[in-house]
Amino acid sequence: MAIDVLGFWFLIILLMIAVFAWPSWPHTRERRFYRRDNRWRYGPSLGAALGAALIILLVWLGLLVLWWPWYSPAM
Repeated sequence: MAIDVLGFWFLIILLMIAVFAWPSWPHTRERRFYRRDNRWRYGPSLGAALGAALIILLVWLGLLVLWWPWYSPAM
């Protein structure tokens, strides 16, 4: 139960990073990284979104298990 909550909030944080790094936001619009040839304008938001999608895919396929080392299930 606690692991599901942790995974949910971790995913929410990754999605917030993807949204806040979007180039149309005022705090990213004037940075040198985004003004240069428009090649890598979507780099930070794309990286965060791909990270979130990769984690969702791995959890969905069962290849990534989120657990606490000190968590022991009830017997």
